[in-house]
Amino acid sequence: MTALDRLTIYSVLCFVSFCALVLRSPAESSSFMPLLGMGATVIGIWLEMHRWPSASEQEDGQ
Repeated sequence: MTALDRLTIYSVLCFVSFCALVLRSPAESSSFMPLLGMGATVIGIWLEMHRWPSASEQEDGQ
């Protein structure tokens, strides 16, 4: 898997978590799972962008 593939997966998961957060009913307001999902995907995107910058430079150079 390339870095772009992983970023795409993280972005889709973040979108799904955001939709679950926005579209939940008021009775489910005590559930923190969508917030945890968004937090996990944001951390994953951040790690992907900052931890392996040399991998993206090598892909751009080819």
